[in-house]
Amino acid sequence: MNKEDGAKKLAQTAVMVFIIALALCLPGGNGMTAQAASGAKHVNNEAAAAKVRAEAAKALIEAQNAMDKADEMMRMAQKQREKSMSKEKDAFQKMVAAGYYPSDITLTAQNGQVHAVFSHRKHLLREHLKCTECHPRIFIMNTSREKKKKGFTMANMRKGLYCGHCHNGKRAFSVADLAMCKRCHPKQL
Repeated sequence: MNKEDGAKKLAQTAVMVFIIALALCLPGGNGMTAQAASGAKHVNNEAAAAKVRAEAAKALIEAQNAMDKADEMMRMAQKQREKSMSKEKDAFQKMVAAGYYPSDITLTAQNGQVHAVFSHRKHLLREHLKCTECHPRIFIMNTSREKKKKGFTMANMRKGLYCGHCHNGKRAFSVADLAMCKRCHPKQL
């Protein structure tokens, strides 16, 4: 117990003793003792409640300050992320403008039998797409990480994920169009 708590306890005890003494001094004091003791408990309960309220208010202020600090840190991190992504997008566009196209990507299904080939060159030159139309919103830059998600399936593409985001029959031929399978799966058919 620290000095402050000790002083509070001593003050509470003194108040209780004073109330009891006062009750004993009053006419009919013996009958008032229980009432005085009850009053002392009431004073103690109010003091304890006031202490709890003060501690709760202090904790609430500290929590709010911590949340404000965390929000500010998140805003700063988001700004840094956006700045980095902007630099990355600019770098990719400069590479493409200079004639560099990432190599074709061969994707292999879990069973190892089905392969799909994606050509950056065709999508960038023929379709006049920009890197930022797919990266990183639809695809992260590392396709091996995408494949490990095990969500890189025709079923998910038909739901509008991955290639199915554009190959939906509106923007580009549909991944569900069986007449177009050979365009992505040249080795299978």
